[in-house]
Amino acid sequence: MANILVPVQEGQDVVWLVNYLRKIQQRESVRVHLLSVQPRYTGLVQLFFSVRDMDLFRAEDATESLSPMRQALARTNIPFNWHVRTGDKATEIVKFAREIYCPQIILGPTTGNWMFDVLFGTLNGRVESLIRLSDKRCEVL
Repeated sequence: MANILVPVQEGQDVVWLVNYLRKIQQRESVRVHLLSVQPRYTGLVQLFFSVRDMDLFRAEDATESLSPMRQALARTNIPFNWHVRTGDKATEIVKFAREIYCPQIILGPTTGNWMFDVLFGTLNGRVESLIRLSDKRCEVL
């Protein structure tokens, strides 16, 4: 059974992802790992909220971001697990892919913020760069 990592992100095309995963599932048995990477709260935020509150905020945000993909995969009977990490998105995606020995990361098309992409690069590009720097072979789509 092949592991496929699907990091969830804002503006993600859930329909495209599910259709793509269905095509893969027809060829081979897969287990999808949904990953939500939540940002670290730093600076002034820590002055106003307890660590417990910040953990609750992250958990709520992660549950909300994972919900559309979890529902779509449950309807298609594609087996999946979901995971939550905290930190830089691209770095955490690559670290998690290494941990689960994932040969494929599927980010798919998004309707992201083009200005952010121009200034900092797309998430796909940042993940591909980190994969190339590591010795891990992993396809990023």
